[in-house]
Amino acid sequence: MRRNVKRYLGKVLLVVLAAPVLAVSLPGSAQAATYEMDGKNPISAGCSGDATTVKRSSIGTSTWTLGAVELRYSVKCHTAWARITLSEDVWGKAQIVRNTDGKSYNCTKLSYNASLGSYTCYTAMVYDKDPLSSYAEGWSQYDNVGLHSKTPSY
Repeated sequence: MRRNVKRYLGKVLLVVLAAPVLAVSLPGSAQAATYEMDGKNPISAGCSGDATTVKRSSIGTSTWTLGAVELRYSVKCHTAWARITLSEDVWGKAQIVRNTDGKSYNCTKLSYNASLGSYTCYTAMVYDKDPLSSYAEGWSQYDNVGLHSKTPSY
């Protein structure tokens, strides 16, 4: 019995001593960086005024389009965010993802935007100044058909 306890304690000690090394060396264990503009609203932060849609991807099937997901970018703020626009009042989700660290934000509460003529929501921003880059993703469901689209990175 004493021998089994020593063997068990030896294994536990090895695991305890090796754990910090494993945590540092495992891929994906790094935490996302946080920049000053991360998580801020593009409108209230003053970044939407010069924003442009730098990438766009349709949401739909090969025979019809329900809407689009857009990657919006502000040169002034060096930030990016996602916006989804759908022609129907159905569930939708937009997400912005920074490539380097996976920092992401999403939105799911779509509302009608008269100036765009569609149901829309936009995410919080991620800092995206070169060499950083991000992409936008959008999801929806229509007549029990799940839809997904992703923009190229910018």
